Formats: sequence, C-alpha cells, structure tokens
Amino acid sequence: MITASSPAPIDVPSVEAGRALIDEVDRDIQRLLAHRAQISRAIQALRVAAGEPRVQHQRENEVIAGYRRALGRPGVAVALAALGYCRGDAG
Repeated sequence: MITASSPAPIDVPSVEAGRALIDEVDRDIQRLLAHRAQISRAIQALRVAAGEPRVQHQRENEVIAGYRRALGRPGVAVALAALGYCRGDAG
C-alpha cells in the first residue's frame, strides 16, 4: 500500500507518460471525493433526522489532523477543501 509518508518509487519514462499518470490520479481523486461526498451527505441527513447538528466540528478537526499528519501543513488546506465539498458548501 502506498502511503503519503512513504510513496513507492515510480518510473516516469517521459513527460507525456508522467502527465498521463497524473491525469489518472486526478480522475481517481475526483471519483473518490464524489464518493466521499455521497457518504458524508448521507451521514448529515441521518444526524439531522436524529435532531443533531448537520456538521460535527470535533469530527472535522480529527479529519484535518489526519490530513496534516499524512501530508504536512498543505494537508490542512486539502482537508478543508474536501470537507467543504463534502459538506455541500463549496460552490
């Protein structure tokens, strides 16, 4: 398994091949974010139906901390963008 802290070496024989790999990863990220948003919105609906707040800030802080551990300081911005998108408040 590839982790953010110890990625496996990747052979990139050319700029074009590297760009094709990046395009594939970007499609995977987009697909995973859309899937995460579906799950997040289902959880939000369950919380609201139970009379709880739609957003749980403690949980979001845990998610942000996990991204920071995995990606360093830039991980905070990535987490905030993902959370905003999945919350449904990213235009």
